Amino acid sequence: MIAPGTRTGPRVAARFRRQGGGVSAAAVGCIALIALLSLLTADIGLYIAARCRAKDAANSAALAAVQESFPLFATGVGPQAAASRFAAANGATADEVSVSDGGQRARVVVSVRPESLLLRRLGIGPDRVSACSAAEVDMDALLASGAIWYTTDPTTLNALKSLIASGKVKDAQGAATMVALLAMQHLGQPYVWGATGPNSFDCSGLVCYVYAQIGVGLPRVTFDQVRCGRAVAPSELAPGDLVFFRRNNHVGIYLGGGFFIHAPRTGDVVKMTPLSARSDVSACRRIL
Repeated sequence: MIAPGTRTGPRVAARFRRQGGGVSAAAVGCIALIALLSLLTADIGLYIAARCRAKDAANSAALAAVQESFPLFATGVGPQAAASRFAAANGATADEVSVSDGGQRARVVVSVRPESLLLRRLGIGPDRVSACSAAEVDMDALLASGAIWYTTDPTTLNALKSLIASGKVKDAQGAATMVALLAMQHLGQPYVWGATGPNSFDCSGLVCYVYAQIGVGLPRVTFDQVRCGRAVAPSELAPGDLVFFRRNNHVGIYLGGGFFIHAPRTGDVVKMTPLSARSDVSACRRIL
């Protein structure tokens, strides 16, 4: 019991006020901790979203790049520009684009700047999130699809030779596309003046060798080759057409998508070159 006259009221009130203040501080601390954890959780979510966006961007950019690097599919935009456009559409930047295997494979590295509610403001976490992806043309699947006509099987080649010799071949463009693909088998082989293959070539020797694979005999030198077939305009070029340069002193085989394949000069190798890189086109001929 409390003795009469004892002044306990103010002390009890003060004690309750101190306890109430303690509860309020703890509540504020809990709220702050929850808010901090929420911000951290949100930042983690934003980081994961950035990684997913970077991966999607890399995949689409790689597909766009390989389409532009493979001559039969290219539109002339170029793999770097195509990859950059598709990366940007996904909120990313194309940092690296490389092409290999004669244009059949493209590798792309992209990066995305992740959003942040807290960590970036504190200088914590990566400034960019990167992703890498590669895409390639599956030649086996492409050939099996029947979308293009190509084979090195001797039986099929001999049958094609007979059809061309008889003048009864119906799919001349398919045969010309096969010429383009046969030519691509020699990418990287050295230029040797006067060589006609199969391991080295000069420019007209490459043309002779490749067309001979399907039974079409062409003259040995460019000045005679330019009189074969029929003339086409540069805007009408299709895979397999011959493109002549330097007043018919040089020749290559058009591959499509603005590229041609040729044996350039001594010290160089058989390579693909954008037609836009040349300003000395003198003639274009369709053989089939």
